[in-house]
Formats: sequence, structure tokens, C-alpha cells
Amino acid sequence: MMQTHKLISIILLLLVTGCMLAGGPKQKKKKDDQLLFSEAQKALDAKEYIDAIELFQLFAEKFPKSDRYTWALQRLGESFEWLLEIEYKKRVENGNQENEVKKEFLSKHGHYGCWEETSDGLKYNLMHYKIILDKFPDSEIADEAAYRIIPWEKDYKGQPEGLLRELNHLEQILEHYPSTSLRYETLYRMARRCHILYEIYAFSSSASMRDRDKAEQYHNKALYLYKLALNSPRHTKYSQKAWKGLTLLEEGEKRIYILE
Repeated sequence: MMQTHKLISIILLLLVTGCMLAGGPKQKKKKDDQLLFSEAQKALDAKEYIDAIELFQLFAEKFPKSDRYTWALQRLGESFEWLLEIEYKKRVENGNQENEVKKEFLSKHGHYGCWEETSDGLKYNLMHYKIILDKFPDSEIADEAAYRIIPWEKDYKGQPEGLLRELNHLEQILEHYPSTSLRYETLYRMARRCHILYEIYAFSSSASMRDRDKAEQYHNKALYLYKLALNSPRHTKYSQKAWKGLTLLEEGEKRIYILE
């Protein structure tokens, strides 16, 4: 939890600059808007997730008309996801008893009201991303919100249905947000799913699942998408992954899903 004196200092600073006083100068309000968002972003960058949550929540409360409002909602979602990752998921992965970790986590952070208990464990309910898409669908951050609510499959179980659902969601991201900053990440993820679909239709242990035409279709589509992902203007981890996937697919000597 954020140290009390730190939060009070920020609030006092905002009071002094006039952001909480009705009728204050428009230019001064803009500066206060930038100040608080900057402090919140610094906390998130420093992986101080509780501090980031407190500050972004304060921002959303004080500046609902700001052009940074939807960005604050997005950053809130990210902060909650990272908090869950560090204080719940990592501890469970490290061998701690899930029920005890969940109980402790909810006792500390349950008041945020954004967690849901599922058969797969505790999850963030995506509420801030959903608000962006429901109320601000034309926001410049809507593409990231749409990407983050994609329901990823836990296990394909050798079947194409889950892959096809994910592929459809990814295609919609590029269709609805053609200039998205997530373009190359999305292209890579599409390519990998086509790569897996190719292997399922070509090498499935179930004869009824094998389909030569579909295998060729997804093989060609995966090649095309991997090559598009390589067009990234900078060397990102996704362009590197795309190169590796493309090499494996072209050489055909090693599979990524249907193992020999």
C-alpha cells in the first residue's frame, strides 16, 4: 500500500496548484492532469503496483474529462494484472498452497472489487478494459483494451476450435484498429496459430482430423503472416519469434505442437 505521507504530499501539491478548486484556469488544470498521470506512470514503470493503482484511481476520480482518462483506465487494468501476477500467480507457481495465497491476497486487495474466482484460480475481471470499449470505443487506447480482453485458450487439446476462436479475435483487432501499435505482435500470434492449425490438419493422430487442403491453407497463411511480422520497423521480440517460426515452418524438420 502506498505510504500515507506520499499520497498526502501529492494531494497537497494538487491543492496548491488549484486542480481541486472549481473554476481554476484551464491551463493550470492541464498541468495538474499531466503531473498526476506522470507520477502514476512512474510508479507503474517502477513496478510499484499498489502505488500505481492508488494514483491512477485518484486521476480517474479527479480528471474524468481529461484526454488521458482512458489511458488511466488502461494503466489501471495493467496495474491490477501485474499485482495479481506478482502476489498471487508467481507464489502459486513457486509451490505455495493456492487456497492460502488466495486468502491472503484477497484479505489485502479484495477491496478493489475487480477479482473473480474461477476453476483456474483467481483472475482480474478486466473491468477497466471493458469500460473503455463500452464507453470510449473510439479512444486511441481502445485497441489495447480489445487485445487484453481476448479469451485465450488454456489447452487446445489437439482440436482446432480454440485456435480458430483466437484467430478470429486477432483478425478483428487488425480489422477494427489497422494502425494499432500491437500490429506486429498480433501478426505473430496469428501466424503461430495458423502454424499450429497446419500441424493439426497435417499430422493429427486422428485420421478424421487430418485434411490436406486445410493443412495447405494454414501452412501458406502462416508463412504469409510470419513474413508480415518480420516487417517490424524495429527488432522486437515478436519479429525474432516470427523469424524462428518461419524457419521451422519452411524447413519442416521440427514441429511446434503435434510432436512426432
